[in-house]
Amino acid sequence: MLIVSLLSWWYADGWGDLVHDFGEALKNTVDFFSISSLFKTMFAPFRQISAHGGFLDRLISRLVGSVVRFFLIIFGGLAIILEMIVGVIMVVLWPLMPLMPIACIFLTIVGAV
Repeated sequence: MLIVSLLSWWYADGWGDLVHDFGEALKNTVDFFSISSLFKTMFAPFRQISAHGGFLDRLISRLVGSVVRFFLIIFGGLAIILEMIVGVIMVVLWPLMPLMPIACIFLTIVGAV
């Protein structure tokens, strides 16, 4: 009875929870990096510091801000892509996980491992 309950949860609620958690994690990552906001403020001064000096000070502040935002956009994009790849692999492999112990025992008996 325990195995039947486990398998019914695994292929119904468990799989749905996995997809929901994957979506929430992806949404949180997108919100954390907020790439659209970084694009909108690409050439704003770094940390909103507007130097009271001359043109060169403001230019350096904007240059530092754009470099920092550029790298955040790159790292954020890579993090989102990596999280999507891992999430899709997890969702695809989820139904096969209960079969893994059986496959491992079979491969051990056959001598393939």
